[in-house]
Amino acid sequence: MARKLAIDRLLFAPVVALVAMGLLMIYSASAMQIYSPSAGGPSQPLYFVFKQGIAVLLGGLLTIGLMKLDYRRLNDPRLVAMGLSLLAAALVAALLSAPINGTRRWISLGVMTVQPSEFAKIGLVVALAALLSRREGELDDVKRTLLPVAGLLAVLGGLVLLQPDFGTALSYFAIAAAMLFYAGLRLGWFAAGALLALPALVAYAWSAPYRRARILSFLHPESDPQGSGYQALQSLIAVGTGGVTGLGLGDGKQKLFFLPYPYTDFIYAIVGEELGLIGCVIVLGLFGLLFARGMRAAVNAPDAFGRLLGVGLAVMIVVQALVNISVVLALLPTKGIPLPFLSYGGSALWADLIAVGILLNVSQHAP
Repeated sequence: MARKLAIDRLLFAPVVALVAMGLLMIYSASAMQIYSPSAGGPSQPLYFVFKQGIAVLLGGLLTIGLMKLDYRRLNDPRLVAMGLSLLAAALVAALLSAPINGTRRWISLGVMTVQPSEFAKIGLVVALAALLSRREGELDDVKRTLLPVAGLLAVLGGLVLLQPDFGTALSYFAIAAAMLFYAGLRLGWFAAGALLALPALVAYAWSAPYRRARILSFLHPESDPQGSGYQALQSLIAVGTGGVTGLGLGDGKQKLFFLPYPYTDFIYAIVGEELGLIGCVIVLGLFGLLFARGMRAAVNAPDAFGRLLGVGLAVMIVVQALVNISVVLALLPTKGIPLPFLSYGGSALWADLIAVGILLNVSQHAP
């Protein structure tokens, strides 16, 4: 008789908790947008939390569907090639779309907009897992392994850089590096890659005035408190004001048009202000548990593809969380990367819930 596949409740529970907390904080952080249409926000009550709730329901269906789909079916070269082609086409379509806030990251589908770069993370992980699992013992082969990996990163990362979205492109490289490290690539290759990439990264970061301003404001935010350093300082004020226990849910002040994007990229600052250090630690603990269980599912997978797939997806989620939280705490320059499961936005939420669905299926096949 076939073994009944059980859900890893310790992997599933932190996701449910983070999503629920996200809905609560989106409602709180978007309060002034909801009730002040004169300030540019919508007039409908619960507008943002309602839209996010719809995204949660659709994402939940994706999670359930992928949890029941044997992950090994993703290890099909034709499926991988078709998926990458569609993702690349979507990234090109985004570049040809109308700009939003000065960038071309979204495709309008009428009733909604989609950000292809979020789904490209999933495609990257699946493609690398498929490739590297077929190259065991050949990881140092430049022609058969390293060049295809570099080519994949160049295409996906290059298209995202053109949007421009430096933070997301950098996350692609972090995911690939983690998967290559787990696969067993020699450390010398990482050193060589860093030496080659560092000058290019510095040149790119310094090539546009707004990127230079972000770097300088990160180093000295107090030098321009009403300009380039404004967002970082307001974020720190929010976190610092909360103290240990916070001001109370809904009682934060920085969301009152002081802190830009309080319900998207800087929602962790509102967590700190309203729920205090305790709330911040709870969020970190939930991400830590999710990562630990995701890695457990990965290392216990019955095949190389499952192990690499699990590692890539777990790292994908935690890298985004660490970068977002580091930006909120002014430990990194502003990147525009959402906090998984908490920040408002459908594309990022769906991509993360897809990752969770696949991880849950990988965990079900562990011995």
